[in-house]
Amino acid sequence: MSNINLKCPLCGRVFEADGSENGQVVCPECKKSVSVLQASKYYSSLNENADERKEAHGEDYHKVRLLISEAYDLINDENYDPAEEKINEALALTDTDYRVYMAMVAAKTKNYTDLKDESHKVFLNKAISVADPDGKKEITSIYKNYYTKSKFDSEQMSAYTGEEVKLKKNKAEKALKSLIPDHIARTKRNKLFLVLFPILFVLGASITITFLFIEMPILSFIGIIILIAAYILFRNWFINKDKITSYNSILDLYDYMDGKDFTDESLVKFYDFMYKIYARFADKDPVFSISRETMKMVEYLLSLQNDELTDYIFNDKYLAENLPEEN
Repeated sequence: MSNINLKCPLCGRVFEADGSENGQVVCPECKKSVSVLQASKYYSSLNENADERKEAHGEDYHKVRLLISEAYDLINDENYDPAEEKINEALALTDTDYRVYMAMVAAKTKNYTDLKDESHKVFLNKAISVADPDGKKEITSIYKNYYTKSKFDSEQMSAYTGEEVKLKKNKAEKALKSLIPDHIARTKRNKLFLVLFPILFVLGASITITFLFIEMPILSFIGIIILIAAYILFRNWFINKDKITSYNSILDLYDYMDGKDFTDESLVKFYDFMYKIYARFADKDPVFSISRETMKMVEYLLSLQNDELTDYIFNDKYLAENLPEEN
């Protein structure tokens, strides 16, 4: 029987094989065993309908980029169904962008945490089929860890998760500690603001009233300027106070969780939350943005249904302020 064209569903390499090959064939590129029938179908699906493929250009291109970004925001917030809706909007505009397919892979696998999902594979293979060599390298980089974990047995997964806890804990701890110098400086500034604010307020009010009383309104603007400075100090003190409180609370929670008897899977997710909160602080995000991330973490910790941990959360002023709405 003559050779047939195949396309590896794992790495995207196009190659030929004997049509009499039964079941499996080894890809010359990635050296993996693949189904002849599946590889033949992938090659056909890529080449038979080449003229019908959709590419996004101009405004559509920018819309696709925006939809992908919005989808990943939803995925990071664990809103997978709305994320899929965004991705389907993008697929209506293009079927030649591997990034759109990989966004669907992320949604289907719940951000690469659902190791039993099979529905994502068709999108993974479509991503491989349309990606250029650099795109294939990116796909491999993104998907490799998930693929490896999906092949683990229970013993291997337990060992892997244990190592993952150590790595994520060290990463979160190092990140949080890197903020300490800025935290100390902010605390010192806030003490100074608290001292200067009432002094400037009294001084500004006195000058304004005095010059108005002696009918020199132009000079009273000096007092108004001082009052404005006092207001700015007070506003900065108020904003910094909330950040100081939240950072102290997050550090205390990290210390509290250290050494507690929770499953490795629970700790992996906890340290992921800690790193996300660190990123908010590091990016100097506003307090409400930090609180939004904290609320997600608190909701997850309450879902662990540990009475001691629940009591800790309710007794911590900052964490208690960021309870999920139903609580």
